[in-house]
Amino acid sequence: MHLQDIHRHADGESITIFQRIAKSDKTAAEKCLKKHGKLVWALAKQFTNSNEEAETAAQEIFLDLWKYAERFDSTDCDESDFVILIARRWFIKQKMISALASSKNSRTE
Repeated sequence: MHLQDIHRHADGESITIFQRIAKSDKTAAEKCLKKHGKLVWALAKQFTNSNEEAETAAQEIFLDLWKYAERFDSTDCDESDFVILIARRWFIKQKMISALASSKNSRTE
């Protein structure tokens, strides 16, 4: 974790970007987009077939990052690892949804 990624609360406690997002800090969300946008985009491009699919994936991954921000624990992993974990879970979920839809379509034919 980089020192510039840690902010101090009024009580002197350190908080990370994801902890700030969990507290609805809009400036933290913007900082997260700047800091992790390239990583999310690279993952999205790697696991999709088009720019349109990658854009959708990146947006959905960032939504999941906001949704699960309160689960981030800097003692377990750094922020980049957390981003990769959330992205990986999103892609696995999409694969499962796609497989179920294919299975359902093949049974109805």
